[in-house]
Amino acid sequence: MSHSPEDSLTCAAFSQDGTRFVTGGVRGQFYLCDIDGTIHDTWDGVRVNGLYFKSDNRTVLAADTHHRIRSYAFDAPRGDQTIVQEQHAIMTFSVNSSERLALLNISQQGLHLWDLQDRCLVRRFQGVTQGNYTIYSTFGGIHESFVASGSEDNKVYIWHIKREEPLARLVGHTRTVNCVSWNPVYPALLASASDDGTVRLWGPKNIPQHATNSGN
Repeated sequence: MSHSPEDSLTCAAFSQDGTRFVTGGVRGQFYLCDIDGTIHDTWDGVRVNGLYFKSDNRTVLAADTHHRIRSYAFDAPRGDQTIVQEQHAIMTFSVNSSERLALLNISQQGLHLWDLQDRCLVRRFQGVTQGNYTIYSTFGGIHESFVASGSEDNKVYIWHIKREEPLARLVGHTRTVNCVSWNPVYPALLASASDDGTVRLWGPKNIPQHATNSGN
């Protein structure tokens, strides 16, 4: 597919079987494409700033400019419904491996945990500073029992998923921390990226050999 001057495509997500992807933006474009770039379906007027393709390979979760996450079924029967409604802008969101829970970074509010099945707000995590910057959070640790997020106060925050107060505040960056990512193989290792131009790795002083050489 081409990116025309009329488009403003700002996010994308692959289906989990790798055969299709969705892409969209805040001007109202929302497309389902195959890996050759052929557009197979569209939703008109959907202004999105975050996407997640569910494991059924037909349902897409999309955060939009109306402070919602909506579910879109592209294959027949086609349909859409609101799953989450917030009062402020959803800057980013991430979904855990069971697809039951979602982390939402909310403008002026911070980090919220939602149950997507029951469609309810479970927890508001305390401590993180979230204004209007795009900041990403993540599930991680053993059994995805922990949550981490960047913050505009230059710190990385870590919580237990069942506690609102942070377990740790990691200090070292000198500007906003935009993104964090938990190592999927070694659950004690976390990476963070910041506006200070650095990526930092956080974990124990001695990382086991299998964490850096997992192919053997």
